[in-house]
Order: sequence, then structure tokens, then C-alpha cells
Amino acid sequence: MTGEAKAAPAPGHAGVDINHLLDQAVTNHPAKTALIDAEGNSLSFAEAAAMARSLAAAYRAAGARPGDRLALILPNGIPFIVTELAALRCGLVKVPLNIRFAEAEVLYALIDCAPRILVCDARYADAVLARRAELPELEAIFVVGGERPGCASYGAAVQGEGDSEAPHRYGDEAPVLIRYTGGTTGRPKGIVHTHRAFRAINLDVMREMAFESRDTILNLGHLSHGLNFMWGAAWAAGATQIAHERFDARAVLDAIERRKVTYTYMVPTMVQRLLREDDGTADVSSLRMFMYASAPMPVPVLRAAMVRYGPIFTQVYTSSEAPVITTILRAEEHIDREGPAGNRLASCGRAVATMEIRLLDDEGEPVPEGEVGEIVVRSENNMAGYWRLPEETEAALKDGWYFTGDMARRDDEGFLYIVDRKKDIIITGGFNVWPKEVEDALYAHPAVAQAAVVGVPDEEWGEAVKAFIVAKPDAEPGPVLEAELTALCREHLAGYKKPRRYEFAESLPLSPVGKIMRRALRDREWAKVAAETGRKV
Repeated sequence: MTGEAKAAPAPGHAGVDINHLLDQAVTNHPAKTALIDAEGNSLSFAEAAAMARSLAAAYRAAGARPGDRLALILPNGIPFIVTELAALRCGLVKVPLNIRFAEAEVLYALIDCAPRILVCDARYADAVLARRAELPELEAIFVVGGERPGCASYGAAVQGEGDSEAPHRYGDEAPVLIRYTGGTTGRPKGIVHTHRAFRAINLDVMREMAFESRDTILNLGHLSHGLNFMWGAAWAAGATQIAHERFDARAVLDAIERRKVTYTYMVPTMVQRLLREDDGTADVSSLRMFMYASAPMPVPVLRAAMVRYGPIFTQVYTSSEAPVITTILRAEEHIDREGPAGNRLASCGRAVATMEIRLLDDEGEPVPEGEVGEIVVRSENNMAGYWRLPEETEAALKDGWYFTGDMARRDDEGFLYIVDRKKDIIITGGFNVWPKEVEDALYAHPAVAQAAVVGVPDEEWGEAVKAFIVAKPDAEPGPVLEAELTALCREHLAGYKKPRRYEFAESLPLSPVGKIMRRALRDREWAKVAAETGRKV
């Protein structure tokens, strides 16, 4: 950006900085449209960068300094990306929280990460203001789309005087991102990524997705989720990005046709909905890449999608701890052919060049070809650790390898096939749900004696959350109690975590030491579906 002072390299800085990558588009394509929201509002690269400079000045005036955390709870849209551009410019650690989190989940993460700045809408601002005493390090709340006493206005801030300081240059080991995901204890864990890792992730995406300035990208996953590792790469390449908060198949088809979308990313449930609503009349010929990830894609759905949209599908397998492209099944590798490990369309692909992958048994030894082992990953992209959780970090990272907990087999050509999760995690619609968190919410009802939550097969969501309930002797199991439990979960959990199905039982299977055996319930449900449908699930 012309007229700005040159920033001195931060300690431990090697190679280009993330802000340097992001500035490329502003320098090379200032007048080009950078961002479009679902309502059709748009900004050029120069306009968005100017707003980010003004917002950065407001952050600094509020007391933010390099290394401080900035939390944001925003829907997909222009303010999300402008907020993150400003945070990176100031050298802050961005903490994007899922807009679908319940207020209790948001407050837990905020108290855990102790942000200096919070950017959110008026609803979340009200919830935080009511408990501000628990956030002593919070200096300022910027409200988007409204005003609240004691809070700053995002709208006013982005129209203010621009930041005169040069963009911050992060040290390679300085944290850039803390991303909260589900934890084994039922509480979210903050996954910390350094500048070295974040830069490597963005370069991976630029290489593997081959974004160009002529691309128009439709972002349908959430910017606080996997796309948080990808929007920067698209920006750096000078691509135009369209952000939709809610998935609406008709709106998606209209956007592809009207905006000449070249690239989109969806989770499998979105693909299923799209096919269901698509009558074949929309012109989708502009698409050059259709990426899917976050959950396995049913082979029949993938076949139908390839017929409608063409041989342009790319699958990515990854984890939040070792993002964002661990393996890739490229378009030319989508071959409908059975092999010893399964149909190639069911594979998650092969490791990209910057990822080392091993499949290990329980003793930490490599498994033979075709045998099932746990996926472990070594890469510059790996997380630094879990925020303020040293024991969990030590368990997940061993000698530079991240143990994913995902089980897979590898065929003779190096293609991986995900078999199962090592633990009881449920993946529904591309989001992770930990059973204990849901069980804890259910146990808050006075009529619940025992609760167990498992994932069961679901054609639309991949897995659906199912709750098994043993009611107390003086309680009446049935529709009334189910409705009360649903209301309770709606109050305490994000929508995708709520059980979609309930079953009341007289007892639950117990281990010899008295623990509820979730695995026995899950196996029974999956076997029942297999028997009813005559297919393996």
C-alpha cells in the first residue's frame, strides 16, 4: 500500500508474511470486486482494504496490541472478512467463533481465550455485557448491524480515519489463529496455529485449488469453520468471493448462473439438498471445481452429482489440527471403480506433497497395506497445541506427529479410505458433535436418570444425533418429555448438536465397571439400518 512505512521483520520471521500475501490482490486488482454478500452488496479490493485500515485504527485506539486476541461471532458476509483483515493488520490473534454456538458455548470460549476485542451482532453483545465482569481483559465490543450502550459501532469504525501504521509482521512462531472445536470432555478446545503454519496452509490452498483472479468463488461453508483457512488464499489470488450464510439450494443455483461461479465448496448434505431442488434448468457450465469435504459423501449421491455438474469434483480430507488439505481426491481420480479397499469414489484421496501420513496400530507401528490404522500426520501445517491444555496437547502431538483419531486403510496406489472414528465423535452435516456435551444438557432435566448419545445413519446429514433416555421411576417417558428435552437442548446447544431422534429405554448397556457403552448402542443402530436396507453402512 503506497505511502506506508516499511515494517521491520518480527523476531523469528522468515519468508513472506500473511499480510504481504493479502496485499497482493489490493496492489494488483484494486478496482476488481473482492466481496459480494447474499443481498448483493459488494466491495472492491481497495474498498475492503480501506475499511480494514480504518477498523485496525479503531482496534489500536481501543488498546489492542500485537498478540492480543480478537474474537468474532459473525455470520458469513463482508464484515467477517473485513474484521479479520483488520485483525491480521494489527498482529492480533483471531478467534472466529461459530455463529451457531449457543450463548453458553460462546461465553465459555470467550472466558477461555480472554480477548481484548470482540466483534459481534447486538444479540451476542447483550449476552456478553450481562457477564462482562468475567471478561476482565475485554477492552471493547464492536457491534455489527446495530448499537448498544457501552459498545463501539463497527459501521462507524470502518468509515473512520485509516490506520497510519504499517501492517504487522508476525514472528513465525507467533500465534495467528485460535479456532474452537469440540473437545473430548464435551467442552470446546482452542486449536492454536502459528504464523508459520497459517502461511503454509494458505500456500497449500493456493497451490491445490489453483485460484486465479478470474475465479468467482461461492462460499457456502462457514467462514469460522474450514473456510477460515481458505478465504485468504482466494483473496490473495484476486478472486471474487460470494458469501452466503444460510444454504438455500435455489439461491445457490441462481448465484452460480447469474454470477458465473467457477468454484464452490459444500458439505455432502448440501450436495444432497442441491440435487433435490435442482430441476436441471440452471446454467452451471461456469463451474470448474466443485469441492466437498467435512464428511463422507455417499457414493450414490456423488454419482448423481457428477452426472448433473460434470467431472469437476474434488474431495479434501483434513482436520482442524492439521489443516486444511491433508489428502485430496482430484477430479481425474474420481473413477467409479471397485478395488480391494472399496470404490474409488469412496476414497478421500492421497496425501498432498506437504503432508506426511502414516497409518498406525495401537502400538504405534505402521499397519500393512489394506489394514486399518489410525491416521497420523506430520506437516508444517500442524497446530502448535490446544490453548491452555498442555495434557491434551501432549496426547495429540507426539514427536511432531498429530494423531487424528480417524481410522483408515490404504490401497496399493496410496489412496486412503476412511473407515471410522477412533472415538465416538458424531459428524452431522459436516459439523462435529461430542456425545458427552449433549448428554450433559439432557442430564439437566430432572426426569432423566441415564442418557447416552450416538450417531446413527442418516441419508441427508450423514449421521444424525440420537439420544437414548432412561427416565426416572416417577417420570413419564413419551412425547411430552421428548418435547421438554428438545427445548432444553435448544437453550444450551447449537442447533446441529440437538438430538434429532429419541428412544426411551428401561436400561442402557453397561461395561463391567458400570460405564454406559455407547459403542454397543451405535453398533446396534448401524446394524439395524444395514438389515433394513440390505446395504452396508
